[in-house]
Amino acid sequence: MLTRRTRTVKPLETVVVEVNATVRGWVGYFHYRNCSRALQAVKYHVEERLRTHLRKRHKIKDRGTGYFRFGSRTLYGRYGLYKVPTTAGWTKAHALS
Repeated sequence: MLTRRTRTVKPLETVVVEVNATVRGWVGYFHYRNCSRALQAVKYHVEERLRTHLRKRHKIKDRGTGYFRFGSRTLYGRYGLYKVPTTAGWTKAHALS
């Protein structure tokens, strides 16, 4: 919903800030011990949605051109997309375990 085509008229910074806030909240809530696979899927999905949004915004029809022009490094560096951690910061849920 945050990257649908009708939102291409909004400033890109606003779209990225809203996506980042949503993803940070999701990661903060679900980031626990054995979550690497799930967080990798979330990271891939967020990158794809923003890349598709940018392709629609810039009227690029070819997906390969979109990958070339809006690579992961560009999404995180230039546009400021939040990088989803793919591993948990801790391994135990209980302090005494």
